[in-house]
Amino acid sequence: MGAYFSLRGEGEWDQTVSETMEPSIWTNVAFTPLSRTQKMLLHRGGEVQFAFPGGIRQGGDVIQVSEVVDLSLLVGFEESAGRLYSALVVHAPLDTARHTYSRAVEEVLLTAPGARPAKTTESTDKGSEMFSGSMTLDQLDKEEAPAQVTEWEYLMLYTVKEGVLAFFGHDLESCEEVVRDIAAHYGEHLPPANGASPGSGTAAGVSLAAAVKVKTAMYPIGRAPPPVGRVFTELISSDLKREFAIRCEAEEQSSCTNCVVFCLRMMLGMKMSVRGYDIRQLCESRPDLGPLVGTAAGDAWEQLWRRVRI
Repeated sequence: MGAYFSLRGEGEWDQTVSETMEPSIWTNVAFTPLSRTQKMLLHRGGEVQFAFPGGIRQGGDVIQVSEVVDLSLLVGFEESAGRLYSALVVHAPLDTARHTYSRAVEEVLLTAPGARPAKTTESTDKGSEMFSGSMTLDQLDKEEAPAQVTEWEYLMLYTVKEGVLAFFGHDLESCEEVVRDIAAHYGEHLPPANGASPGSGTAAGVSLAAAVKVKTAMYPIGRAPPPVGRVFTELISSDLKREFAIRCEAEEQSSCTNCVVFCLRMMLGMKMSVRGYDIRQLCESRPDLGPLVGTAAGDAWEQLWRRVRI
């Protein structure tokens, strides 16, 4: 990104931001509901509920956020294109208090062609049971769908057009790889350079290319005050009701969101903060980013920090 600002000014970067297409799970973000072992999509417009003791529930899926977490801001700078990516990394440092992801598993009953379905036994006193107003313990157990529960050290939240993507990982490098992967999918939908055919190259080559053109930087925010899960649920629930927009006017800010604004609101909701000069110093400490990137990214971040409210 240093090469971008060495040849262009902030005005051209502002135009690049305005023309950037919205990140979507259908175009440039890798997500499929058939592969949800390490990722979950909280759908925009959907209902998110709090699940005791610190969980975020949507449908049959539950994310239990550890009550002892360290928050960090993961920022990605795309080399030569001037794009900026932002995600919130939630680290559970204690071995005894990891994040858990409870993924609902649908049961499918397979029957042979022509076979009759098994009969279910019903109570003879069906009428009185219907109006009794109470449920037995067996009936309550049947309400809970079977689930697979896994533990994770890292939880990363990233906002896209369809909602909030939650990625789970055991190390920080896997979170950075996700941000680079998003950038790589952006590249797949841009006009191919030098006559190359779309989709050419192996997955390893795409990953390497993304690592080269996207520089990631991590800024530690600090230990989040409790209750983490409940506050996260309230903030995410409000964000899912907003419209995704790469940029918007000041008077529309309260009803719009994007990856940077989402991170800002999450930090404000947790009574924490990252200012523009923090981003500037972070970039200046990196030889591959430098002061030009720091000035542009820091000024843009500070402007949003002064405008965005929960």
